Amino acid sequence: MKTHTARARSSASTRAPRITQRDIKKQETRQRILQAAATIARREGLQAASIPRVMEAAGLTVGGFYGHFASKAALDAEVIRRVFGAIPGRGLSGLDNSSGLAWVQRAVGRYLTAMHRDNPEGCAYPTILSAIATGPAEVKAAFADALNMRVKAFETHTPALPGVTARERALAAMALTIGGLLLARASAGAAVSDEVLEACHKWAIPELDRMVRPKR
Repeated sequence: MKTHTARARSSASTRAPRITQRDIKKQETRQRILQAAATIARREGLQAASIPRVMEAAGLTVGGFYGHFASKAALDAEVIRRVFGAIPGRGLSGLDNSSGLAWVQRAVGRYLTAMHRDNPEGCAYPTILSAIATGPAEVKAAFADALNMRVKAFETHTPALPGVTARERALAAMALTIGGLLLARASAGAAVSDEVLEACHKWAIPELDRMVRPKR
């Protein structure tokens, strides 16, 4: 009897805590704050997603922020995970029917376009990167994790070249596509903007001159 009672108590003590309506409401509010911050950051950068502005966009008071996030840096790290952490995400979705170099061509081809350059809702990398570079360690760590996931997605499909590993090519492709889009946006309206897109496209896939580009 004592053994049965002890087991029952042990089982109760290890049981997962009950989730209350208050817990659900708090999580929903946290997600609202995070979504508001991600929307602002994607368009204007992390620095624009200040606590007062984010809370106003979420329809909440500034005083409630610290009930959900320990600091602005903690919020920024979560924004990075939400915006960049999903693989395949918006940028790489719909490529499942391709593999190898054809996959890389489609991924790079859809990224380095005038349409993507001019889309304010497009890739957030160029918008957010500058703040990450000068941000706290936890924000940089969140970004490094997200970047590694994207690099691995490219590495899976990128063939090695003599003296260049698949990972090195994937890393270079990230630098060329993200950096190229940033330069193209900064010079939009000038002929050099289109030249940047084209040059980065070619250097990301050096085999391109010997192949016919697939439809995007």
